[in-house]
Amino acid sequence: MWFRNLHLYRLSKSFELSADELAEKLDDKRFQPCGRQAEESVGWISPIHRERDYLIHAGGGAVLICMRREQKVIPASAVKEAVEEKVKAVGESMGRKVYSKEKQSIKEDIISQMLPKAFVRSTHIWAYIDIKRNYLVLNAGSASVADKFFELLVETIGSFGAIKLVSEENPALILNHWLEEGLPDGWELTGDYELKDPQDERVAKFKDNESENGVLGDLLADGYWVNKLGIRYKGLLKAVIQPDLQIKNIKFMDELLAENDHVDGEDEMVKFDADFVLMTQTLGEFIGEIIHLFKVSDS
Repeated sequence: MWFRNLHLYRLSKSFELSADELAEKLDDKRFQPCGRQAEESVGWISPIHRERDYLIHAGGGAVLICMRREQKVIPASAVKEAVEEKVKAVGESMGRKVYSKEKQSIKEDIISQMLPKAFVRSTHIWAYIDIKRNYLVLNAGSASVADKFFELLVETIGSFGAIKLVSEENPALILNHWLEEGLPDGWELTGDYELKDPQDERVAKFKDNESENGVLGDLLADGYWVNKLGIRYKGLLKAVIQPDLQIKNIKFMDELLAENDHVDGEDEMVKFDADFVLMTQTLGEFIGEIIHLFKVSDS
């Protein structure tokens, strides 16, 4: 449940749905498995466990939800081979060339035949709405997956004023400044950096590197921009910040995780709830500083 990759949205207005109202709307698009001819299916499941019925988990002023996505996996090489064989057979039997439009039709027919027997891959994407702070925090490894989640959420509950974080100043300028001049109080460098030359797309990567390394200064002087910057935030978490304000590879510190060690482990829900509240409080503070330090606009 501990989030690892953050896509951050700010709500332009207070979230109006109660927990029960939200759960009712999610139920209208509860997950249904892929049909025989469907390539993909998305829908809502319990954020606690897929066998549970209730579609939200609320605690500490935040509401956790989860999208399940099933995709049929058909290897491109298998499709290509089947198309080539079919095209060859048609060409030989008809004594003519098979043109691109017909090839596309053959390809579509082959995929349709393969879909019912295709392997199904499932993924689960969690997000929470921080009602107190007006954030939507989405845990996804890629922008395309985040967009799929966001699209389903808007389709489910309608527009609710969520806007991706946009800085009034180029975030890369701020990251460059941090690497050259030092970070704000309570922030530290981890030694993990990725610098990129905007002219020719060359990339320089550093891991566990000393910030005083002269090579970094030389690259910045040559016009490189920080593309990824590893930071440690107040001894609570480590993460990588990107210029698009995506937060990657979060690792919550052991000292923070230990705060709930006293919670009775016999009741799974008590521990889950305690961890959820701890995570959302920690991320809420962290996101608030991101918004302040990167001068995120209100609209």
